[in-house]
Formats: sequence, structure tokens, C-alpha cells
Amino acid sequence: MKRSLITGITGQDGSYLAELLLDKGYEVFGLVRMSSVNNKKRISHILNNKNLHILYGDMTDETSLYQALKKSNPDEIYNLAAQSHVGLSSEFSEYTTNVNALGVLRLINVLYSLGLQNKVKIYQALTSDIFGNVEENVLNENTRIQPINPYACAKAYALWLAKSYRQRGLFIVNGIAFAHESERRPDIFVTRKITKAAVRIKLGKQEKLSLGNLSVKRDWGHAKDFVYGMWLAMQQEKPDDYVFATGITTSLRDFCTKTFKELNINLIFKGEGVDEKAYDERTGKLIIDIDPKFSRPLEKLNPVGDYSKARNILGWRPLHTIDDIIKEMVKRDLELEKNNSSICI
Repeated sequence: MKRSLITGITGQDGSYLAELLLDKGYEVFGLVRMSSVNNKKRISHILNNKNLHILYGDMTDETSLYQALKKSNPDEIYNLAAQSHVGLSSEFSEYTTNVNALGVLRLINVLYSLGLQNKVKIYQALTSDIFGNVEENVLNENTRIQPINPYACAKAYALWLAKSYRQRGLFIVNGIAFAHESERRPDIFVTRKITKAAVRIKLGKQEKLSLGNLSVKRDWGHAKDFVYGMWLAMQQEKPDDYVFATGITTSLRDFCTKTFKELNINLIFKGEGVDEKAYDERTGKLIIDIDPKFSRPLEKLNPVGDYSKARNILGWRPLHTIDDIIKEMVKRDLELEKNNSSICI
């Protein structure tokens, strides 16, 4: 039986990955930060699985990482732990760097101190944000790295650190993931903010939704598809870098249109830029307005991922469409609101 350690197991990706590995017969160890509140909601349905073991630790604490690796003695490590909110990374730049960049170094150092460097495979989770504002719109593993915020800078450090240790013989995969969503996405991210607000507006619990630039486009995939790509990359004979994406972009405006249509609300957009607004076609009620504080002036408007390398080498491709994702998220938010529950974050 293979043994895996997942850092960030309580996150969106970590929870789906844990399910996948358990289904494949792994013994799964999950690293969880100590907290006085329940931070295991996303994995509550698998906590009783006899092959799942929870370990407590933190990417900022090397001693806890040492204990976690010693107890788990893994064949595979999936490092998904991160401070993953781009906007908050500017406010918490030191913490973001400590977890997302130096945390990777601590993990590798512990691996070597335990003499596991020739036994263990590592998956390092990265982000398309590392590309920043490069001129080309179609981005792949060879695109120039040009991070423009603390989150992306920390992830770029992790990428180059992994590459350097790979040259020394360490099996470490860099997975460069474009945006990926699901019903387990926290509502501090714009997609879940939209689906949650749409449901609350439909139910009369919220008046309107404020967003940033509606013309921004994103290559949105499903987290389930992406974690399968992670696993495939770790089954190869040699480690490499892989982009996981869908190759299709959707504007924030269209994401809103599709979301509200799922709730039988047709949106009509009027105006441009900061004056753009969306109204309910039937009632004329204001549904969406623009608040400049939600815009990121430096962000690239239309990045799209080229996943041809993952397709050709791993046999991977995305299975879920943006419509599938929205339908799933809206359904879940309806359930939560009708039960007066809250989205796990």
C-alpha cells in the first residue's frame, strides 16, 4: 500500500486529492494546522476512513514538519498548503512568503535530514499567477516567469527551488494550475462570491452584488480534474513541470450571466467600465454594480493555459465545463442557504 502525505488536506484541492488517493488504495496522511475551530469540514465525510490519518503541523514550523514526515514515512508528498488569496498576499506579504516559499524549503530540508530524498516523490502546487503580465496570452511551461504580487513571487520562488533540487536528483513535480473551482471553493474567491450572492439575491436575502472589472477573463477548470492531473504527474518515471488548464476563457461578465441564468434570472448589462451595471431583465432591479476596490489594475485580462504537455505525456484533459462548475456551485449554495448554513472557508 502506497503512503502519501498531503499538506493542505483541508483545502479545496486537498480534500478532493484525499478522496482520489483513498479510492486508489493509498494510506493517506493529512497535515492540518492546529485551530480552536473546526477546519476539517471539507474532509468530514472521510474522517472515519481507516486509511486516513490526521497529523497536526504547520509549514512555518520545521519541527512539526519533521514529525509529520517521520510518522507518515510517505512515498509521495503533495504540498498543497498555502496562503492562496492573491489580494490578501499584499496585506500579509511576510506570512505569505513564509508559508508559500520558505515552507517548501523547510519541507525539502526535513526530507533530506530524514534521508528520504531518494525514496519520496514530491508534488509542488503552483499557480498561473507566476506568469504575471507577460505579453503572450497563451501560457505554457516555457512562458517567462514575471510575478507581480507577493503570492506569485512566493510561488515563483517555490518553482525555481524545486527545479534546483530536481537537478540534484530529487523527484519533484511542479504543477502550474490555472484557476480551478468547485462547490468547496471558499467565498473569499470571486467565483464563490458570485454564486453565493446570486443565490442570496434569488432568495431575497441580499440586494445586489459589487464586483471589479467584468471584462477580465479567466481559464476556469474544476478542482477534481486538476487533482487527477497531480496524481498522474507523480506516476511518471521522471519529474517535470506541467500546466493544468482548460484552454478556454470566460469573462467575469459571462460567469455572472451563466450563474444568474441558472437561477432563472436574465441579466441585462448597461454602461462601461466603472459605470457598468447589470439589471434583472424581468423586474429592472439593479443586480450588479462596480466597485473599483475589487479591481486589480496590474492583472492580465485574458490569460489562457496551454495544457498540451499534460495531454501528450500524462494523457490528461479537463472533463468539466464552466457550465458544469457553475451548476454544481449554485446547487450547493442553494442547499446551504436554505439550511441557513455557511460556506466552509
